[in-house]
Amino acid sequence: MNSQVFTSRNGRRRFFSAAGAAAAASTLAACNMQSAPAATPTPAPATPGTAGPAATVRPTTTAPFGPGKPMYQMDAQHTGRSPYAGPRQVTLARSFDFGSVETPNPGNPSRDIQSSAAIGPDGTVYIGNHMGNLVALRDPGSGTALTLHWKFHPDSGSSFHGTPAIGRDGTVYIHFAAGGGAEALNTLYALKAPATGSEVQVVWSVDLGPGQAGGPTGNSPTLGPDDTIYAVSGGGRLSAVAPDGTVKWSAPAGPAVKVAPALAADGTVYTTSLDGKLYAIAPPAAGAKEGTTKWTFDFGQNLGPTPLVTAPVTGPPTRGQDGVGSGAAPTIGPDGTIYVGANNSNFYAIAPDGKRKWLFEAERELAGIWTAAALSADNSTLYFGANKGGIYAVRAADGSLRWRHDIFGSVYSSPALDNGGLLFTGSSIGHVLGIDAASGRAVFDFDANAGIWTAPAIRHDGSLVVGDRNGRVMLLAPR
Repeated sequence: MNSQVFTSRNGRRRFFSAAGAAAAASTLAACNMQSAPAATPTPAPATPGTAGPAATVRPTTTAPFGPGKPMYQMDAQHTGRSPYAGPRQVTLARSFDFGSVETPNPGNPSRDIQSSAAIGPDGTVYIGNHMGNLVALRDPGSGTALTLHWKFHPDSGSSFHGTPAIGRDGTVYIHFAAGGGAEALNTLYALKAPATGSEVQVVWSVDLGPGQAGGPTGNSPTLGPDDTIYAVSGGGRLSAVAPDGTVKWSAPAGPAVKVAPALAADGTVYTTSLDGKLYAIAPPAAGAKEGTTKWTFDFGQNLGPTPLVTAPVTGPPTRGQDGVGSGAAPTIGPDGTIYVGANNSNFYAIAPDGKRKWLFEAERELAGIWTAAALSADNSTLYFGANKGGIYAVRAADGSLRWRHDIFGSVYSSPALDNGGLLFTGSSIGHVLGIDAASGRAVFDFDANAGIWTAPAIRHDGSLVVGDRNGRVMLLAPR
């Protein structure tokens, strides 16, 4: 096992290819099928919708309703911490098949689900798929199927990997991309559910700027405490958008493929890129429209001694296998430390001034770490999944390994942490797992029979929502 921590700076770049690289590259390619030709997304007028042997972990009692899961990895710091208790054993209660949704001019031919679900305070599930449908699903409480409340599909667009965000007033925000290459369109939509009927209201849409990160791009919006929406285009421009659709300010960053920007307490926005860097962006002075880059952190100048596993990027849609940059979203600790994984299979702790605090070497593999880390309730431990080695738990203080839970296959599913200390994640070979965060021991292992790349979402009733790569949304209930 090549899992080590280094606190000294190391500027060497060392690359080599390994047996099995082609197989891993084909897995990466599967997440990035070519999109349809460029098209203009649906404008702001109302758009028709469609009606339609385990460790003991003690959960805490939860209220019937609450905040749900309003965005990717729960909050603007991406801690992954849910206020709810998730299931200790699961059974498939109900499901929804995206194959049942008619999709004219899809953004992608695949029903694949690689985005994660956002959950409304009432338990409504909001999730998208590669074809370009964002759906709102409700649990009828009986039967085998989740109920389609509404759907949204802009012409030739897709949210790809993007997770929606839910504002405090119930507005749903989602980033759709359409077209390809430097001319690809990136649009942020604000959607309102119908009071009656099935007409989804497009409240507004904002052009985030052109471009994509070497292939189809699906970044996730992040909500700030003042309801500002932070979104990154595929080409890498960060925009801060007011709830009324006004662009407050924007700033250049690097091309991003599945990033959710993270927001620090001082207003600094952090976003990763495939150009090799983590960007720290400061908002402008009052009245100005252009943010500034405080600093960048170059992953390639901060490598450990273990050689990397890499393969050339020969063109879209494969990305990340060259070991450059990151497709993972950052997690921010209460002291402002930024924790983030990278394509070089290193996991980093970076101080608010941009200096490296430590790095942890996970098992080397192509496009090593694409998950955001969950942060323990006492802020002492980070939990993340990797392309090789399963789930890692490392100490926030010094990056030392606390435990590792081996999982066959790769982990692209960012872990969710419930209020009783249970982690939930998925694997590329189709398992949903519950893991005791204290010990790393398995609590349950559910065979979903299809790859799971979504971050599990915990609902107020203790059920779990995941999507699979065959286009099925599953509601896993406690049993």
